[in-house]
Amino acid sequence: MNGWLKAALVGIEASAPMPADGEIGALMTTVAAHGDDPTQGYCRVAGILAACRLAALSLPPPVVLPTAAAADAQALADDHPACAALASAFADGPLRLQYEACLRLAEVDAHLPAALLPSALQAGQRQQVLRAALLPRLGARGQWLAAFNPDWRYAASSIDIAPAANDEEQRWQQGSIEQRSQYFRALRSRDPAAANALLQAQLGELAAKERAALVELLAIGLQADDAALLESLLKDRSREVRYLAARLLALLPDAAHARRLCAWTAELVTSRRGMLGRSWQCEAPATADPDWAGAAIESSRPQHETLGERGWWLYQLVRQVPLAWWCEHTGMRAAELLAWAGKSDWAEALQRGWRERVGAADPEWIEAMLASNAPIFRHGMSDLLALLPMAQRERHWPRNLAELQQAGLLGPIIGACAPGETLSAGYSAALLPSLHALLEGDALRQDYGLRAVLLELATLLHPDSLPALRLPPRRGDETPALAECLTDFQRIVAVRRALHDSLARSTRSTELR
Repeated sequence: MNGWLKAALVGIEASAPMPADGEIGALMTTVAAHGDDPTQGYCRVAGILAACRLAALSLPPPVVLPTAAAADAQALADDHPACAALASAFADGPLRLQYEACLRLAEVDAHLPAALLPSALQAGQRQQVLRAALLPRLGARGQWLAAFNPDWRYAASSIDIAPAANDEEQRWQQGSIEQRSQYFRALRSRDPAAANALLQAQLGELAAKERAALVELLAIGLQADDAALLESLLKDRSREVRYLAARLLALLPDAAHARRLCAWTAELVTSRRGMLGRSWQCEAPATADPDWAGAAIESSRPQHETLGERGWWLYQLVRQVPLAWWCEHTGMRAAELLAWAGKSDWAEALQRGWRERVGAADPEWIEAMLASNAPIFRHGMSDLLALLPMAQRERHWPRNLAELQQAGLLGPIIGACAPGETLSAGYSAALLPSLHALLEGDALRQDYGLRAVLLELATLLHPDSLPALRLPPRRGDETPALAECLTDFQRIVAVRRALHDSLARSTRSTELR
C-alpha cells in the first residue's frame, strides 16, 4: 500500500495508475475508468487492493530438510554399559568428572553416543576448559548437530588430531578459536616448520585474541627458525602478543633479542670482590632506553602498578630473561639467588619477574620458590605445584586429610591438579583412612568449605583407589545440605567406577573379537 499512499500525497489527478497483472489488474482499470471523479475512482482501486491483501495467503519459503548426519562407527551404542555413567557425568558434572569421561573415551578411541550429544555440547558451552577434551569425542554426528544451535558453534566443525589433507584448509579457515588452536597445537607437534608458515600466512586475518593463543603455542618445538617470525611480532599491535613473542625469543640464545636482553641485564647485575669474597649487586635502570620499544618493554609505568618507575623497568627485563642465565651469570643456585634477592632493594621486581618467568623446565627454581617464605611464592603455591610432575608435588603434602586441612594445603592440592589429572595411586591410597574417618565423623556437619573439598577429592582420587573406598551408611539425621553433599559424593564415585569398569570391559571385548 506504500505506492497508494505516495500517490495520494502528491495528488491523484496526475498520478500513474497502480500496476497489477491478470484479472485484478483488469478489474482495477475498469473501476478507475468508471465515473467522472478521479478521487473516487482512485479510492475504489485502493479498496480493491486492500481486499486482495486481506484475502491473500503468504506462503513461507519451502522447508529444506538438512542432510542427514554421517554415520559414526566409533560412537558408542545407546545401550552401551557406559552410557548411564556418561549421562550422569554430562548432566550433573562436575567439570573434572566430565573431563575424565572424555579422557576415558579417548583411551578406547570411542565417540559419545548420539543420545548424549546435546548434554555434552551444553556442558562444553558452559565450560570452555572442557572443550579441548570434548571436541575429539563428539564425532561426525556431534559436529553435525552443533551447526544447528548458535550456542554450540564452537564444535560445529571439530578438528581431528590428524585431519585428512583435503579438509585441512577448510577446517582451519572455518573453525572456532578452540578448534583452530587444537589443530595448530597438533600441527606444531608434528611439523613445527609447517605450523610456522601457516601462522605467518594468516597473521593479517587473525584477531588479537587468536594471535596471542597461537603465538603461545610456538613454545612447542621452539627452534631457531622461529626467530624471524617472533622478531616481527615484537611490533604487533597487541601488547599481549608482543610480550609472548619476547618471552619466546629470549629462549633462543642466538636471537638478537636474547643477546640484547642479557646485555641489558648484565649491566645491572654486577659483582665486586671484598674481604669476604665476591658479592653481587643489582641496580634498576636509571633511565629508560629508547631501544626497549622494540623489545616489548614499556617505558611508561601503568597507573595501577605498585612498583616504582625504575622497579617497573627492572621487572620487565627480569620476566623475559631465562632463569638459567641468572645461575650462569652469578654462579649461584636458585635458592641462593632467591635469598640474595630478598635482601635487595629491588626484591619485589626480581621476585615478580622470576615468578612470571618460571616454567616446567625449571624444577630447581620451582622447588626453591616453594621453600621460600616470600609472600608472592606462598600465595601462588598452587600454580607452582602445577608445574611439577605429580610425584614431586606430593612430596610437599602430608598424607592425612586432617594435617592437610590444618596446614591449609587442601586448596593448593586441588588448584595444582588440572582437569584430567588425578593424585597418584600411592598417595590416594594413603589418604583413604583419613577420608573414611572424615565421612564417618562429624566434621562435615559444620564445615561447609570442607564439603566442597570432599567433592573435589572424589574426582581427584586415583581410579585404582576407588574400589577400596568405603561409603558409610547414612545416619538419617543429616541436614538437607549435608545429605545432598554425601549423595553427590557417592554419585561421583559411582560414575567414575562405572566409567573405568564398563569402558575397560569394552576394550577387552574388542581385543577378544
